[in-house]
Amino acid sequence: MNNSKNTLKSARNRTSIAILITAAALMLLISGIQQYSARKQIRKDLERNAEIELVIKSIGVKHSLEDVELALRNRIWEFEQVLPYPDSLFAITRRIVEQNPRFDGCCIAVVPNYYPEKGRLFEPYSVRRGDSIETVQLGSEEHDYSQNMDFILAAKNDSSFWSEPYPDGNNPNVTLITYTFPIYDSFGDIAAVVGVDYNAEELGKMLNSKHMFPSSYCILISGKGKLICGPENMENSHQLAKETLDMINDSTFERHVSSTGHATLLSFIDNEDGSKGYVFYNSPRNLNPWRIAVVNYDDEVFEPLIKIRWRNLLLTLAGLLILAFIIQRSARSISKLQQANLEREHIDSELNIARKIQMEMLPKGDEIALRDDCYVVGSLDPAKMVGGDLYDHFIRDEKLYFCIGDVSGKGVPAALVMAVMHTLFRSISAHESNPARIMHALNETSCQRNEQNMFVTMFIGVLDLPTGRLRYCNAGHDKPFVISEEIKQLPAKPHLPLGVMDNMVYTTQETVLQSGESLFLYTDGLTEAMNESHEQFGLKRVEKGLQDCIGKESNVSEKLIQTMKNRVNGFVDGAEQSDDLTLLALQYTPQEKPIIFSETLTLINKVSEITKLNAFVKSATATLSMETGLANQIKLAVEEAVTNIINYAYPNDTEDNISVTIEADESRIRFILSDSGAEFDPTGVSKADTTLTVDERPIGGLGVFLVRNLMDSINYERIDGKNILRMEKKYQSV
Repeated sequence: MNNSKNTLKSARNRTSIAILITAAALMLLISGIQQYSARKQIRKDLERNAEIELVIKSIGVKHSLEDVELALRNRIWEFEQVLPYPDSLFAITRRIVEQNPRFDGCCIAVVPNYYPEKGRLFEPYSVRRGDSIETVQLGSEEHDYSQNMDFILAAKNDSSFWSEPYPDGNNPNVTLITYTFPIYDSFGDIAAVVGVDYNAEELGKMLNSKHMFPSSYCILISGKGKLICGPENMENSHQLAKETLDMINDSTFERHVSSTGHATLLSFIDNEDGSKGYVFYNSPRNLNPWRIAVVNYDDEVFEPLIKIRWRNLLLTLAGLLILAFIIQRSARSISKLQQANLEREHIDSELNIARKIQMEMLPKGDEIALRDDCYVVGSLDPAKMVGGDLYDHFIRDEKLYFCIGDVSGKGVPAALVMAVMHTLFRSISAHESNPARIMHALNETSCQRNEQNMFVTMFIGVLDLPTGRLRYCNAGHDKPFVISEEIKQLPAKPHLPLGVMDNMVYTTQETVLQSGESLFLYTDGLTEAMNESHEQFGLKRVEKGLQDCIGKESNVSEKLIQTMKNRVNGFVDGAEQSDDLTLLALQYTPQEKPIIFSETLTLINKVSEITKLNAFVKSATATLSMETGLANQIKLAVEEAVTNIINYAYPNDTEDNISVTIEADESRIRFILSDSGAEFDPTGVSKADTTLTVDERPIGGLGVFLVRNLMDSINYERIDGKNILRMEKKYQSV
């Protein structure tokens, strides 16, 4: 009997062990499959995010380099003016280094024997030495720059370029790159080659300002495989950058193209601590042949997965113990509940951080709060912790740029799209004032790789503050309301939303806002807000709320927003918010100051008329008792602007009038230039292409840079077939 009991007990034990082993094997198999799938997805996300970072960093590097190029190219006219006076070249190099703290030095290598009185080699050079600047003549037989490859390439190929990196002769720890371009004399021949030494550390700081992971870093590599810059604030940063460069240049390293084909990936193992990592690099088209590389480490990339792996292992063991000991099921339930609560708190905490970040992306309005010609107030209340609505506003060149948009869907995916659209709107609007072209650029980006078929409705407006002229473009968004003595909707062509059709044509509409008029913009979270009876707030209640705000003279924008939010909250009466709610209100409030001086001069578009213009401006500044230096700056800016109109606005032998009006109040003088020439917006000019002839070169170019620096603000509008350019400057009578 005892033998039978022992045999039965032994069989039960074996069965229990078999069940436990089977359950453990099944759980481990499931966990392994999950780990493999998760690791594969994280790897895929890593490649995509690394490619995005490479694109963003390449844009940043390109902008930094373009700033240097623009700073130099805008001085070409100055180089050409002083070519007949060789000793003046020293002052130019010194002035360039003084005015650009990022430049270590500047040289002008003159074509051999160009100045016979200066000898065969003449090279004025200014270099930064600590807090001072030293200016010398470097050209000599010992320093024969005519044999320098950069000089030869610039002179022979008639082109500008960036040099290979090289160590600073006075500080080997500093890496420099030189931007080189040719200068031409009045006969169109190359007279000299100008080079500016740029500290590559500035590029390194920009490249490594933000990364996906704490230990990630970026390096910039020249076309010949030399290190331009890398991380600066990391332990052994120089060694890390060198090792990364060696891996990229070492053809024996195994590498492959990323899944999207936009970057090359190679894996490595650190010989010191055995840590694994990845190097992503590519040659962006805007930086070719330079390459950018970003390095990420395995332990940070897969850190969340490792945590999940250990957690799953613990849960598996707990499950096996619970299976073996049924009496502990209650404890297991409590443990799982506690774990779930902790994870929920963790998720809520991260969503709270995401919400704060999203709110911080919205404009603060500090710049507009200081103005007296417009008042803008916005509000965004997401239905979830994060939302897909957006609005933005900022002022550039006396124009108020604003937008409001609604991304399809809600939650995190919509919030990510919102962040991208917000960033793109800021970036594109910084150089473009036509709402339709801004919308077209946004649509092109939205249609690329839109596998989730998400779309965005958006309204973009550009308000010219001096005139009240409003240009706008609508992409499937609700029509805004215009509030004056009555309430009416702004006529707006609907167009298709962004992200639906990549070849969609968007058009610009325009109207004029009168002093005191307001615009009220909103997303469908306002009209479609529902109460517990599933009744929508509707357009009529919106109009009634706006109507009740008519007649409130001060802070109309705030009253519009607050009134509408109060009405919606009262209507839904505690019902759960079903959609993001975004409101934007702006009031146009131009302030007319008493004009103490106003005169108009009509010129013929001939260079000989400049004498009349200078006398006209001089008389006005003298009447206003303006300080001599400021008066000369103003005269130079006005002369440059009118000269550009005379030279470029009209076809050859076409005679027409140019109107120059001077208005002044007690603190500001304003110049209003009007002509019927070809349409041209000088505020959108970024740089002049000196490789073109004078007739082919776009209007403005070098002159726009001068006008911007001499005047406080410039503003351009095309009204009734005329170019209207306004320039303002603060002054004090002496």
